Amino acid sequence: MSTTNKSGGTGARGLISGIVSNGSTWWEDFQITEDGTVITSADTWTWKMTFREDYGCSAALTLTTADGTLTISQGASATTIQIRVAHTSLTDLEGDYICDLGSLDTSTTQDRVIHWAHGNVTFRNEPIGFD
Repeated sequence: MSTTNKSGGTGARGLISGIVSNGSTWWEDFQITEDGTVITSADTWTWKMTFREDYGCSAALTLTTADGTLTISQGASATTIQIRVAHTSLTDLEGDYICDLGSLDTSTTQDRVIHWAHGNVTFRNEPIGFD
C-alpha cells in the first residue's frame, strides 16, 4: 500500500493496489502510518474495506473489524492492518474491483470518518482444489 497520494485522483490519504487469488485464504498484513508514525487509537476504531465492481454498485465484498476479517494492531512505529478472509468468501470474485479503506472514530463529538486508501484490486480465478 502506498502511503501518499501521488495521482491526485482521490481524496483518500493513500493508494492501494494488489492481486488476490480467489482460490486461497487471503491472509495478509500491511502497515500504515499517519505523518510517519503510528496512528493513535486506531485499534479502538471501526475499520472497513470494501470492494465494488463500479462506483454505482454495492460492495461485492466487505471486510470489517466488526466481523473479524480486519484486525488492527498498534506497533511502536506503525499501525498494522491484518486481513483474514476464508477462500470460500472469495470464490465468486474475479476481475478488477474498486477498493476503499476507511475508519470510523465514534469517540469524538462528531463521528470522524477517515478515507485512508483508494485504488484497484484484482481478484484472479486461481482455484487450487481445497474445497
